Amino acid sequence: MLIFDSRLGGYSLAEAEIYRGMLDAGQKQLYLGWFRWLDTVFPVLLTICLSGILWGQARGVHPAMRLSLMVIPAAYLVMDLAENALVADMLRSAALDAESVALASGFTMAKWGFLALACAICLWAWRWAPKQRARGGS
Repeated sequence: MLIFDSRLGGYSLAEAEIYRGMLDAGQKQLYLGWFRWLDTVFPVLLTICLSGILWGQARGVHPAMRLSLMVIPAAYLVMDLAENALVADMLRSAALDAESVALASGFTMAKWGFLALACAICLWAWRWAPKQRARGGS
């Protein structure tokens, strides 16, 4: 069974309860310890990388436009960190409720959507964005 973070289509309350029931105390502690730490650092580093690619590969695009496009990788980061916090709460809680699971699942799906969009924007910046700013004019 896939971990919560890797479910592109999200998960239901029943699926969350089954998955959580399969974890023993040691596995929960592993998730809440090292895995959680890594799952916090990785999205931050990935966001920095995606933003750097976007900024550097779209040199010919006006800086204001490049900054506005960097909202997409930042949105990925916010969704991923929110998802991580909600999943940690789900693992710590005695009982799950449908609202919390739906919220975590929504953040999971949004995270993947924003990540796909950020990667598509980076591909655009790398392959098709102007590399030099036009001289003269506004």
